Amino acid sequence: MQPLTQGNHDSRLRATEEKYRVVLRVLEQVLSLGDFQKQVDTTIDPVHFIHLTGQRIDDIINPELKAIYTVDQATSDISSAWFAPVESQKEIENQVESLIQGGYIAWALRERREILVYSVDRRYRVLLHAIATYSRIRGIFIGFFPAEKDKLSDGSLQALSLLLRNAANAMESLEYIAMFKHQNTQLQAKVDEKVGELRRRDQQLLNAQKMDAIATLAGGVAHQYNNALSILMGNIDLIKLGIVGVKEPGKYIERIEEVAHRMQDLTAKLLAYARGGKYLPQKITIKAIVESVIADVKKTMPDHIQIKVTVPVDACSVQVDVIQMQMALSAIVTNATEALPTGGRIHIHGEIVPSQQLPQDTKLELVPGEYIVLQISDNGQGMDERALQHIFEPFFTTKFEGRGLSMAAAYGIVKNHSGAICVESAMGRGTTVQVYLPLASSSKREAANMSR
Repeated sequence: MQPLTQGNHDSRLRATEEKYRVVLRVLEQVLSLGDFQKQVDTTIDPVHFIHLTGQRIDDIINPELKAIYTVDQATSDISSAWFAPVESQKEIENQVESLIQGGYIAWALRERREILVYSVDRRYRVLLHAIATYSRIRGIFIGFFPAEKDKLSDGSLQALSLLLRNAANAMESLEYIAMFKHQNTQLQAKVDEKVGELRRRDQQLLNAQKMDAIATLAGGVAHQYNNALSILMGNIDLIKLGIVGVKEPGKYIERIEEVAHRMQDLTAKLLAYARGGKYLPQKITIKAIVESVIADVKKTMPDHIQIKVTVPVDACSVQVDVIQMQMALSAIVTNATEALPTGGRIHIHGEIVPSQQLPQDTKLELVPGEYIVLQISDNGQGMDERALQHIFEPFFTTKFEGRGLSMAAAYGIVKNHSGAICVESAMGRGTTVQVYLPLASSSKREAANMSR
């Protein structure tokens, strides 16, 4: 046994200190792998990630020359991805080419662990280490150390293996992310194309429906005015004849006046449908409006139809143009009576609806506030889905003629009073029309809008 001297003691102490420094550095690198993994996210560039990997390798073993090559998954060819230092790239490429020719690269990839060899010119000890997951080889790290450098510690090599295993997993994840992004881009492009196509078709359908509605409106208006003009021109001709021989032209003038009033009423309905009529809002109870409408409707309503009215008392007021609202409600009640050709019942019910109980249907476009809702229900034959879809179109009719603008005008009038109107119906189950109107206490804004 060699006697322990001060020199031997100092040498062993330095060796022990160095050993523990290496162990400590390796532990620090292992612990830092968690932070390294956090840097791998869906936004990192694969090239930048390889550079980060190279920097981490430097922290563990710091070779003089180093490079990372990646493996093409389709051809198994390797290609350079990172060099350091950059100015030594040519020398590194020459050394790597010699290692490839000597079969060392293939050996290291096959073994999937660290391989230590000498360079062909014996100037370097070369560390080859595959970058691989359990299933696939992603690349290889090549480090060049001076031939006289001490052997790397086992701890450093283990830390390097752990780092490269993590790097391989991360590279695989980045490949999958890139693939998913590409597929998502392609899918999004197809979705955008389909959405664009659907929007174009929707617009074409909407345009066709608009043209159909305009054609119906124009045809209905033309028919109404042609009838009126025929009567007007006929009576004017009779008056002319009276001037030259026929007496009592007054009755012909009365007919002209009657037709003029009819056309004035049609014009008013057109304006109401377009929500552009002149409104004179005033505060009135809903009960008073309903009673006035019922009184007018009963003048022409058959006796075999019964009407029941249950609306709130006088305290329930609205701010409306009375004449226009009477016209709107009269059109709805008249529609109900004409749905009962053999008799039946109509129920007009009203109730206050607080803001929190308003229907959530966005098509109604109701602003928060208190409303009165009038429900005009009949037990007639009802309407099918097609009729429901067209009920508010001008001159649309399911049965009768001559009132083609009434429901369209009612819709425009109610909407222009900041209200809403909707219809529920089914064949054999009757029809219910709901009219929402803001209460007078909530109607100051609406009154200001309608008085313009």
